[in-house]
Amino acid sequence: MIRTVALLVTTSVAATVLAGCGGDSAYCAAVKDHESALHSYGKRTNASFSSSTAATRDIGKVAPADVKKQWAEITAATRGVLKAHRRAGITLQDMTDPAKLAGLGEADRAAIQKSYDRFNTSRAPRKAVVKNILAECEITL
Repeated sequence: MIRTVALLVTTSVAATVLAGCGGDSAYCAAVKDHESALHSYGKRTNASFSSSTAATRDIGKVAPADVKKQWAEITAATRGVLKAHRRAGITLQDMTDPAKLAGLGEADRAAIQKSYDRFNTSRAPRKAVVKNILAECEITL
C-alpha cells in the first residue's frame, strides 16, 4: 500500500514537472500548430499577413506572461497593415504595381506608411518571441 501511494505521488510530481516542459504546454502546441504561418511571417501578401495575424493572436492567448504583451504588439502591428490596405483598397502584393499605386490618395498613402512604420517597430517584440519559442518549446523559427 505504501509503495502504491509513493508510486502515485512520484507519478503525479513527474507529470506536473513534465507538463511545464516546452513541448507539452498549450503555448508550444499553439506555436507548433501555427509554425508554417510563423515561418511565412512578413511575406508581403494579404494571405500571409492574414495567416500571421491569426497565428499571433491564437498563440498570444496562451502565451506565458513574460511574452504575452509582445504577442499582442505583433498582432496589432500586423493587423494594422491589413486594415490600412483594406481601407485604401489595395493589396500588399499590389504595392509594386505603379498603376495601382498611382490610384492611391495622399491620406491612404500616409495611413499605409504609418502602418508599415508600426510594423517595423515590432522587430523587438518579434525577436523576443522567437527567443522565447526556442527556450520554451525548442522550436527554431
